[in-house]
Amino acid sequence: MVVFTYRINYKLGDTIKIKPLADVHYLNVNCDVNATKKYLTEDNDESTYIIGVGDLMDSIVVTDKRYTKSTDAAEGAAIIDEAVDGMEKILEPYKKKIIGLASGNHEDTILIKSGTDPIARLCKRLECKNLGYSGLLRLILSENGSRGRTVIIRYHHGWGGGSRTQGADLTKYSKDLAYWDADIFLYGHVHRKQADRVPRLGLSGEELISKPKMECICGTFLKTYSKGIRSTYSEKAGYPPVEVGGLVVNIKPMQRWVDIWTDL
Repeated sequence: MVVFTYRINYKLGDTIKIKPLADVHYLNVNCDVNATKKYLTEDNDESTYIIGVGDLMDSIVVTDKRYTKSTDAAEGAAIIDEAVDGMEKILEPYKKKIIGLASGNHEDTILIKSGTDPIARLCKRLECKNLGYSGLLRLILSENGSRGRTVIIRYHHGWGGGSRTQGADLTKYSKDLAYWDADIFLYGHVHRKQADRVPRLGLSGEELISKPKMECICGTFLKTYSKGIRSTYSEKAGYPPVEVGGLVVNIKPMQRWVDIWTDL
């Protein structure tokens, strides 16, 4: 588990926007590259930051039992090299705003079976922090150089299979919220875009204040179904279609704490 601190300076009235980029599956033919670029570009200003939450690259090579030529968008045989090159090109315009990039099960499989780490290579090129598979981020928000507010983000690529009901994945990940002292929880893996605001009370001095936890399943840019005779993995498994895209977590420092919400 990675534990680290990241500092952001803000001006009074600013809203800090965190874009958790998850499950792009770049180089799968069903990856919506245009939607990925749109997500990164839209509503992007000096207060916008990016966290990678794993499976940015599809990372399925020919020797993998999951490999099918019909879903491989690589032009050559060096699939991982091509994937790293492509993701670097997509993310390079935002490199100064990338807090870090985490691995997913797809990149982790490459590390285990092929002895190379696609995320580590991408982080080195973009000069950002390698977030591993999960971690705790201590986000320090400073106004004019002062201490300001501290927000804790728990991130994890995710685990288990996907679900076929609307609330199952939120319920699965909600159990994790009980074990960590954090304010924002970011998960991927299940390819849904959902969020839930969990009520929590805390203290500011001797005043009782609202400090809700925000649970976020960060979305995907991989289409569930494709047109034609070649079926996707999700189609074969009978998963329901999901919305392509990602969410945005907004953090606005207030007098006694911060206000946290998503764009859903």
